Amino acid sequence: MRPNPIFNPSGDDTIENRSIWFGNTTNLMQLNDVRYSWAIGLYQQMRENFWIPQKLDLTQDVTDYWNLTAEERHAYDGILSYLTFLDSIQTCNLPHLKSCITAPEVSLCIAEQIAQEGMHNQSYRATPFSLN
Repeated sequence: MRPNPIFNPSGDDTIENRSIWFGNTTNLMQLNDVRYSWAIGLYQQMRENFWIPQKLDLTQDVTDYWNLTAEERHAYDGILSYLTFLDSIQTCNLPHLKSCITAPEVSLCIAEQIAQEGMHNQSYRATPFSLN
């Protein structure tokens, strides 16, 4: 896949010529007039679902974790490891996908997804088993 240049002075960002993949974009983030309005709604919804793990009280979670059976804690830890792995893959690979997206409104969604995958991964550090 050929990535987009950082700036393309000969690009064409008119709505009728805008495409999600491999378009001829200037790479300027022009969001006042978009071709894919669904992407703006998706981005807004993504931002509304945003949360910061440091703002959550995990006191009860710590107690609940240690009240689980050994088998339940093993399952919990395994699921958490799997989620960490999945978020790591997405955080590493989504930038490659994003580099080929030329519609700024869609690119914005991918950028938000990358940030949220990193935040998910960070949130797993604040889970009950890591607080002992």
